[in-house]
Amino acid sequence: MSQEDFETTRRFLTKNVNALTKTQDAQLGYALDSKYYGIPVFTDYVRDQLAKLKLEDVNRAIKKHLQAENAKIVVVTKDADAFKRAAVEGKPSPVSYTSPPPKDILDEDKIIESYKLNLNPKKVEVVPVDKVFQR
Repeated sequence: MSQEDFETTRRFLTKNVNALTKTQDAQLGYALDSKYYGIPVFTDYVRDQLAKLKLEDVNRAIKKHLQAENAKIVVVTKDADAFKRAAVEGKPSPVSYTSPPPKDILDEDKIIESYKLNLNPKKVEVVPVDKVFQR
């Protein structure tokens, strides 16, 4: 990860950490977790830890824990067979928004929507919903 990507991501996460505690249920859940783990209020703790985080720590964790060869992705969708075909064929997957985001987000989405995943069709499996928890 580059320094610029790291800083952009950290700013986004710091700014949006409150979204994790939007509901009263989430606030109570995180309050219990904070008490159990002996940490400050969750949102304060996350902001503090993000401020201390270093690019080298993130890159070390990425190298240790993330490998594209071993990735497993689960998608829940209405037309799974069409989704599988589109994903395997590398068709673009544009994002739709309920309200238009800033132009820089749309520009970035244009790049991401055509990112090739190079999926192996033999390893992409559609599981009917009534079979999901029977494996």
